[in-house]
Amino acid sequence: LNTLEKWVTEIFSEIPNNGLPKPSFGHLTQPFDTPGFHKLYRVIPVRKVHSLSITWALPPQEQYYRVKPLHYISWLVGHEGKGSVLSFLRKKFWALALYGGNGETGFEQNSTYSIFSISVTLTDEGYKHFYEVAHVVFQYVKMLQKRGPDKRQVIWEEIQKIEANEFHYQEQTDPVDYVESLCENMQLFQKEDFLTGDQLLFEYKPEV
Repeated sequence: LNTLEKWVTEIFSEIPNNGLPKPSFGHLTQPFDTPGFHKLYRVIPVRKVHSLSITWALPPQEQYYRVKPLHYISWLVGHEGKGSVLSFLRKKFWALALYGGNGETGFEQNSTYSIFSISVTLTDEGYKHFYEVAHVVFQYVKMLQKRGPDKRQVIWEEIQKIEANEFHYQEQTDPVDYVESLCENMQLFQKEDFLTGDQLLFEYKPEV
């Protein structure tokens, strides 16, 4: 550690600190409030695959990293058990897979907006009924909206435990990638959360 500290001091200590605050683009609200965003686009893929993607532009969520509300919603949307969207669509032979969520960095989440997407891999039959598939997805989101978050915290605590297990038993990553990830975390989280802020859930706040 002493050697590493010496190297870092030698290499980086001459870099001047200009004293400027971190740039923020939070004043640029609703960047997707354009007619082009509120449309259905049909794209012919290179591979033979049918996929339906629905994307919402939401207010910035990065300040809620200790709660991770979009992770909670994506968990519910991506559930594959009884009563789930995917379970219903599979019974109709309309879908093969479904996932939803937000990458929590870069283009998908920043100081201006957060993106939330749901993507459904359709069967040939599902492609013929993609309007109905979209309707089912919106119905499910509407149901979540009406019911609100789980009052007993059971779902949130289940997610919290799974993420904690994955964190504690994760495979060792390449050191360069790990350092890069930590440097990114230092721009986003409080110092006590540099190592864990992008993975663990800390607080249950249903209003968020």
